[in-house]
Amino acid sequence: MILPTGYNLNYSFYNKKGQSRYGSAPSFGAINNFAYKMIDVNSADYIEYVYKLIRKRCKFPIEINVESGKLLDIAKSLEPAIFIMNHTIHQSKDAQAAKFFNTLLYREYLYNGLAKTCPRSKVLANINILNKQSDKGEQYRWFGVTPVEVGFDTKNNKQKNSGTLKKLTQEFIDNKINLFIFPEGTLATLFFLPMEYKFQPGVSSIIKKVLEKKEKVKVIPLGFAHNKKGSAVHIGDSIYFTKKDGEYFAEGGSLDSKYFDKNLKRQYKDGKLLLSESGKAAGYNNVVPYISGVLVKNLECTVKEAKHDLKHSSSEVFQI
Repeated sequence: MILPTGYNLNYSFYNKKGQSRYGSAPSFGAINNFAYKMIDVNSADYIEYVYKLIRKRCKFPIEINVESGKLLDIAKSLEPAIFIMNHTIHQSKDAQAAKFFNTLLYREYLYNGLAKTCPRSKVLANINILNKQSDKGEQYRWFGVTPVEVGFDTKNNKQKNSGTLKKLTQEFIDNKINLFIFPEGTLATLFFLPMEYKFQPGVSSIIKKVLEKKEKVKVIPLGFAHNKKGSAVHIGDSIYFTKKDGEYFAEGGSLDSKYFDKNLKRQYKDGKLLLSESGKAAGYNNVVPYISGVLVKNLECTVKEAKHDLKHSSSEVFQI
């Protein structure tokens, strides 16, 4: 269904095929552009403020599969997730689509009384974007934008980013954040390459490290697609990574989608995939590319779902 944001939000919240909330939007005071200097990020006021401000900056309608109930499930579980997102040739629209999804997610937390305890969103972004701001990105950082080096010098970038990623990993382990990542990074500009060649290992390395402290890691692919008329965000099925007796497993994902890789699907047994090659299980030292392989196939599938949604967009429009 199409969900446009706008300035007049005195409409009932969407309720379609399992989305269960009714009533008008929460009541907010006037937006203060300097409120970030006074609001505690751990307070419910923080979620309200960020929701209101980001909502005003998302001014165009987007097709999104909220009727699936996945967004509500994500919010109510309070389980932190890593969101992986694809880049298109319209990277500015990708950023808008990511903001739009985060707006809806914060809205779910607000409507379900979870604003104080919900994970805060952290979005990895090119450090150059923040450096270009007049305040050197101070306000962006408060919104959760976390700068990283994303140039082509992979070895040097890894060293520069190690402290940032270590901090984010610990915050994720402590259930404090949802992490949003465009795993293609700068390589997204190489449009002629398939995703598997552009998918960088950072997100898979984080998953590996988290599994040393947590029983499972939830990853949710967000597929973006755009055309001249609009955009689409498709919320993919959750993928769970686990570790047992030194072996790594993947569960869930978009196995039931008509776009999912059939060869990979055949390797699942009872909905679970042992990360291995030629019968030999992957271990701590070499599991990263296997995690990436699962993520790539799920993200590719979700992107195809987004393109399908955009092509067959519903004519029903709901205000948020």
